[in-house]
Amino acid sequence: MSKSQEVTIKAEFTLSGTITVPEGVEKMFPAVLIIAGSGAGDRDGNTKQLKTNMYKLLAEFLTEKGFVTLRYDKRGTHKSAGNVHETGVSDLIDDAASCVRFLKEQSFVNKEKIFLLGHSEGALLAPAVHEKNPVAGLILLAGAARPNVELLPLQNEMAYAELNQLPGLKGWFIRKLRVTEKLRKKNQKLIAKILSSNTSTVRVQGVKMNAKWLRETYKYNVCDYLQKIHCPVLAVTGEKDIQVPPEDVEKVAAYVKGEVEWKIVPGMNHILRHYPGQHTMLNLIKEYKTVADQPLSQELLDTIDHWLRNKTSS
Repeated sequence: MSKSQEVTIKAEFTLSGTITVPEGVEKMFPAVLIIAGSGAGDRDGNTKQLKTNMYKLLAEFLTEKGFVTLRYDKRGTHKSAGNVHETGVSDLIDDAASCVRFLKEQSFVNKEKIFLLGHSEGALLAPAVHEKNPVAGLILLAGAARPNVELLPLQNEMAYAELNQLPGLKGWFIRKLRVTEKLRKKNQKLIAKILSSNTSTVRVQGVKMNAKWLRETYKYNVCDYLQKIHCPVLAVTGEKDIQVPPEDVEKVAAYVKGEVEWKIVPGMNHILRHYPGQHTMLNLIKEYKTVADQPLSQELLDTIDHWLRNKTSS
């Protein structure tokens, strides 16, 4: 059993989160801050398109194992204040650092045993958060170990390749009309326009886009921060993850100065579930929905549990 309650975190804009506290006699518990992936999903890991509850499930699992957990709505989303369209990478890092400070201020939290658990974009930002407000260790789930300027185009190129390989009449028309080449040029033109802007937002065909986030994302290189880390790190990615190259978990060990463990979980995808097939970029959300109500990978949970036990046993 555990206690769960909504809390407010003081940052540049007030953030709304959920803290869970284990039932027990201990006066101070170790804690884990969950840093979510990109987009405007809520603190539980749900969007309008896809409900995964992965952060809620992670929090519940960790609290059962004796950890306080904190997860929160990102700036400008759901119950948190601010403007999501004007929130950049630097703002996300600052807000997560504020959440670390919030945990350190709680009387029931062991301030020497606070860990960051970042997923996807959260795994990229966690090393920078640690530099701003140091913690006892990092858990990087589905995170890359390469500059974003190299990482971001990978997904587009995978989608273009799938389009070119479509069978039948539809595939023939796509190749004949050079659809992928036109899409690539259009996307490159859009990115160039945003990267050359100097405002927080830009409008593209009447749609407001977060220019600040894209500019800062393209400049961000997680490797710069990984090289500065001396605390213990656990890096885990799923074998079926096509949003992030699974082999990047091994590259983390080449950068981090401290103790590192890494693992590729067989059959696990980007939303931390076992997926029996092979994912495609063109049908990714549809494919995720087929397993979104399944439990999180047990091998992943066991790996996190074992690592945290080792890091908090002394």
